[in-house]
Amino acid sequence: MSTASTTNRPMTAFEWVMLLALAIVWGGSFFFNGIAVLELPVFTVVVSRVALAAIILLVIMRLRGERMPRDRRVWAAFFGMGLLNNAIPFSLIVWGQQHIASGVASILNASTPLFTVILAHLLTRDERMTGASCRAC
Repeated sequence: MSTASTTNRPMTAFEWVMLLALAIVWGGSFFFNGIAVLELPVFTVVVSRVALAAIILLVIMRLRGERMPRDRRVWAAFFGMGLLNNAIPFSLIVWGQQHIASGVASILNASTPLFTVILAHLLTRDERMTGASCRAC
């Protein structure tokens, strides 16, 4: 089954709107962090941001009729992922925005995929960068 017909099609208007909304939300967070750190401590900004997102996700789950898991192993995984993917990075980003402009912070954050490719090449054996990495392109 070929995926060429789905991967080489132009984006629809709805997909462009979703991309624009995502860019506004992600880019806007740096702007609002830059304003918030002028008046609030870093930890307060981070906890407020994460708590607001958790409340929104909980409301969405309730509306969809889903329930939170009860297994301790699942919650341990949630805690680890939340710490490594949200609490620590958001704290460091907001702390850094006390010292640099929010535009610089957003550009540095946007370079994450580039650094990931380089580090994956250097630290793993199965994620090598080559000129022929994109066979389907």
